[in-house]
Amino acid sequence: MKDDRGSPVGVGVLTVLTVLLVLTLAVFSALTYTSARADWALSRINADTVTAYYAADAEAARLLSGFSAGSAEELEATLPMTEAQSLRIHLARRADGTVAVLAWQTVPAQGEDAPAEADPLPVFDGTLPAG
Repeated sequence: MKDDRGSPVGVGVLTVLTVLLVLTLAVFSALTYTSARADWALSRINADTVTAYYAADAEAARLLSGFSAGSAEELEATLPMTEAQSLRIHLARRADGTVAVLAWQTVPAQGEDAPAEADPLPVFDGTLPAG
């Protein structure tokens, strides 16, 4: 008598499971790669923005130092940081000669180089339309 037993699980089933496993791993690796590239790009943009801010801040500190040593009554300056942002400073001299910092803040860029403002989102303001 011949014992003609096959494998308990067919070779075809194992092959299909292996192919599905490899495809699943390939999809997860592609998603991981895409996510890592997006995170890297965002980190690069953030680093460039922070570098531009500190460069503008150093220039503003230089202006503050020069203003403190001078005799002008007021100083307003807008220092460009990026295409979309600028650093705005407003300094004034008090009656006792000390300097008051009235503004030292990032603001949206102004002028022809600034990107165009998008239409604001239609946000519900709490009033219902008449009718």
